[in-house]
Amino acid sequence: MQATDGRVIGTRATQTRTRLLDATAKLLEERSALDLKVIDVTREARTSPATFYQYFSDVSDAVLQLAHQAGEEAEPMIAHLEHDWSGATGKQYALDFASAFIEHWMGNSAILRVRNLQAEEGDDAFRRARGRALKPFLDALVAKIEANQKSGRISKELSPYATASAILATLERLVSYIDIFEQRGVSQDDMKRTLAILIFQTVTGEAW
Repeated sequence: MQATDGRVIGTRATQTRTRLLDATAKLLEERSALDLKVIDVTREARTSPATFYQYFSDVSDAVLQLAHQAGEEAEPMIAHLEHDWSGATGKQYALDFASAFIEHWMGNSAILRVRNLQAEEGDDAFRRARGRALKPFLDALVAKIEANQKSGRISKELSPYATASAILATLERLVSYIDIFEQRGVSQDDMKRTLAILIFQTVTGEAW
């Protein structure tokens, strides 16, 4: 791990960097990223702006690093997609995947919202971070769709890439509004099951 000047940082410096990232994540839960200043982060982390700039060029850079971390933390979920989704066992894998996706989003919602917003507004760094995080899921879904097309379970008229992209877009969009759904009586368990059914039926061609 390196500081902004290229120096490799040691254990103590790594701890300071982590404390700054934790402070940034905490403050993102309380206010807009646009309103977040370096002085706010350093006050929360009980350090100085000079220290902050040893590790990050600005607040956006710190948020970008948090986005990368969130992407890495999501990678274990891919295992749910790599299993055979045939029959009742497959339904459980689909439910496990939907549950893990929602739980991951809820645990990182402030960071992921900023990542996606910045990506949609054309920020190349955040767009790459989002693409890097979603690519393993996209690849796994494409592989599953192609396998089920070869076996005749689902129509070959579907574009595997377009279908996988639509599934991920649906997941991200719906989960980003989960608080609103809860206000309308849709529980997280309802959302998990609904998304699991939609994904399962789309990629396997089987009824739930």
